[in-house]
Amino acid sequence: TTKLIHLLRPVRMDVTDRAQGPIRVKDELAERCQRLFLSFLQEYEMPGGEGEPKYAPDVTELVAPERNTLTISFKDIESYNRNLATTIQDEYYRVYPYLCKALSTHIRNEHPGSVQEKKQFYISFIDFMGHTKIRALKTSKVGQLTKISGQVVRTHPVHPELVSGTFVCLDCQTSIPGVDQQFKFTQPAVCRNPVCANRVKFMLDINQSKFVDFQKVRIQETQSELPRGSIPRCVEVILRAEAVESCQAGDKVDFTGTLIVVPDVSSLATPGVRHEKTRGNKGDNAPSGVVGLKALGVRDLSYRMAFLGCGVENTVQTEMTGGIDPNSELTEEEVRAQVS
Repeated sequence: TTKLIHLLRPVRMDVTDRAQGPIRVKDELAERCQRLFLSFLQEYEMPGGEGEPKYAPDVTELVAPERNTLTISFKDIESYNRNLATTIQDEYYRVYPYLCKALSTHIRNEHPGSVQEKKQFYISFIDFMGHTKIRALKTSKVGQLTKISGQVVRTHPVHPELVSGTFVCLDCQTSIPGVDQQFKFTQPAVCRNPVCANRVKFMLDINQSKFVDFQKVRIQETQSELPRGSIPRCVEVILRAEAVESCQAGDKVDFTGTLIVVPDVSSLATPGVRHEKTRGNKGDNAPSGVVGLKALGVRDLSYRMAFLGCGVENTVQTEMTGGIDPNSELTEEEVRAQVS
């Protein structure tokens, strides 16, 4: 009996871990950036301001149901805390969810009871100076904050994207919330109920899940960045939240975001090669049965690179003004100095 109790102890520990859900690793760097960014939203003031935080009016507008994105100038972050700006630039894809959590915490602290619990908030950066050409986008840029410019050649329709799913087990009716989605539909690995061992049969609870607007845009190199005798290269840009429908085909646009690697699920959607069993005749040297992995329809999951944009700005580049916005209020001496 004593040996049996000792054998059952580790099983009970595993059951407890399953009931509590997956164990998440604590990211100290990202959490420190979250605290610094929250302080930035609470304390940063305009030069010569009257003591009110600069982004307080913009944060108040996010209480409206149709608003969910706060646009922040990257120059303000650089002037507030240089270390915070460097960390965001180098580890953008890693710390971006924590920056959104800091914004959500700040809004709920400033306007308690005015925001729905399910509502998510996003951040858009502008005035970022680290420009990179489309031709120079390599794997070393994955996860870093950068800016690219190009001409929009195609825009896809806007559709909802599942960000965080809540699933219901079809065997025991247990609800499993907070299943993160990474550019493909992901179900829970196992049911959270310790008695249930379901790993396949789950149903998505649409009312409890979180969605966001999603749009794909294809851009290509502009004439100024195109080397002589080369064909323009294209890149696919992913836009979310309020960044969707911010550009049209033919516009020259600056996108601020990061280069990411996404699974190429479309290659798996094509019908595979059906395996056919062949019989070898007597005297033939050809083998019988199914031969090779290709005949079995086995496919490897491939990946492709895309650009995840958070900020969209129209590029004003004309030969007459030398890249200066004609609507800007500049004196004749300032225009002459910039052109020269």
